[in-house]
Amino acid sequence: MALDPREGITWASFLNLVHPDDRARLLKETERGIALHKIVDGEFRCVLANGDVRLLHRRAVPLYDDAGQPLTLVGISLDVTQRKQVEDYLRHRESLLAQAERLADLGSWEWNLETSQVTWSDHRYRLFGLDPQSQPPTIDNFFGHVHPDDRERVRAAFQKSITQGCPLEYEARFILVDGRIRTLHTRGVPLVNSQGRTIRLSGMAQDVTDRRRKLERLRSSEALLAQAEQIANVGSWEHDVKNSRTILSSHLLYMYGIRSSEEWNEDHLWHHVLLPDSAPVHSDWARSIEECKPFEFTARYRMPEGAVRVYRFVVRPIAGPDGRTERVLGVVHDITEYTRIEDSRRHLSQQLVRTRDSERRQLARELHESAGQSLAALKMSLANLQEALADENGAALDHIKEARGFAEDAIREIRVISYLMYPPLLDDAGLGPALHWYIRGFSERSGIKAIVEIPSGFGRYSQETESAIFSIVQEALTNVHRYSGSPAVVVRLSSDGASIRAEVQDQGCGFSPLPHLQDGVGIPGMRERVSQLDGSFEVLSTPGHGTLVRAVLPARPQRPASLVAVSD
Repeated sequence: MALDPREGITWASFLNLVHPDDRARLLKETERGIALHKIVDGEFRCVLANGDVRLLHRRAVPLYDDAGQPLTLVGISLDVTQRKQVEDYLRHRESLLAQAERLADLGSWEWNLETSQVTWSDHRYRLFGLDPQSQPPTIDNFFGHVHPDDRERVRAAFQKSITQGCPLEYEARFILVDGRIRTLHTRGVPLVNSQGRTIRLSGMAQDVTDRRRKLERLRSSEALLAQAEQIANVGSWEHDVKNSRTILSSHLLYMYGIRSSEEWNEDHLWHHVLLPDSAPVHSDWARSIEECKPFEFTARYRMPEGAVRVYRFVVRPIAGPDGRTERVLGVVHDITEYTRIEDSRRHLSQQLVRTRDSERRQLARELHESAGQSLAALKMSLANLQEALADENGAALDHIKEARGFAEDAIREIRVISYLMYPPLLDDAGLGPALHWYIRGFSERSGIKAIVEIPSGFGRYSQETESAIFSIVQEALTNVHRYSGSPAVVVRLSSDGASIRAEVQDQGCGFSPLPHLQDGVGIPGMRERVSQLDGSFEVLSTPGHGTLVRAVLPARPQRPASLVAVSD
């Protein structure tokens, strides 16, 4: 207590050294011990002269005279400050360990093989649904909680660890007191003596039931995803930009013809994408990652064994907190069969269009040259008959005159039909003259003012190209007449040497959208025909401001113009 032994100490001076908060309790314990003739035993805090506080453990015996009156107290005081600090520290560490066990849902255990004593932490009891204050467990009732189907495997794991001195690890199901079944993952280490014999096993057990269920659900989802990718012939991938690590789905590995994600890198992709497919998209790919913008492209991919597949790539960068690309997600769709089917469909469609145009051309020619000529001959025969009849046969002359009128009307109708089906002018003189002729007739029949803007010397193009543009203009003008209500229409035709541009623009009601155009065959038919020739087609319209139909087709090689005279 940092006092000078040469100086005396009184009861009062002693009490002055006792911490004020402990003074009353110390007096009460002392008085009670004297009154009951019992040993005075307790702890109190003492404040030293330098201000330090020490914890003392006091144990004293009261002495009495013959009359039973107290004479004095004889005892000892022990400084237990450091021991108390150690005990508090240990209790704090035990508390932290207990909290950690509860948070991690694990419990510690120890099995003393020499005494057969099993010790569990409080949370180990809770894992089994037991009260920590219940009777200490034995190794037998421990195995009694192990699921019967797992029991022998757990016994074998313990036996191996004990006999071979190797670490213990297993996962097994346990039946709790309330009948629930939980899965615990257990790890332990053996403690061996100097003779190499295992004398203790210590370890921890963690409840992994929920984690196991989540893992099983994840595996099930991954299996379903893998099956879906196989069915849809789609592969997925993810790239960690920071760590430069890429993970490919199992089906994408199959699609790329490699065994693991470690074999893949960006160079591998561009090495197998066939030129010229890779040239236009390589820089766009890098720009997509840099600007964190989605990107899609289609390319041919050469498999390691040499086969060529057509893949559709969809790239979706994911931004991090700083707005820069942190991850990249992607999907690769094998559209090889779809491309083949589409190419076949397009080829068949082109053949159908050619066949239809050829049949229309042939029919128009036959109508003009056969039926038209026959009717012309009939008209001439009627004229000869009219001249041969006497003037006094007025009734017969009237009938012949009427028949000549019918023949004239039939000749005119056949000529119009043959020109509308496939004007010979298109083959003979080319697209420019044929459109001029057709649009002039359209304006006369419909009353719609038509302006034609075709540069002089427009030239000749392939039969497919000229026929497609003529049909598109025909269909567009038909829609103008039927739906737009426009008083005027402009037809433009131009060429820059590489492509031909055809436009039909009206001043009508417009649409947004116009169901009878979308659901019919007009606009879809025009779009399909342009697509067959690798061109582009668009319809621009605003309600109340008219409609613009535009088709752009590649300029096919010219063919020599035919110098055939054209007559009406």
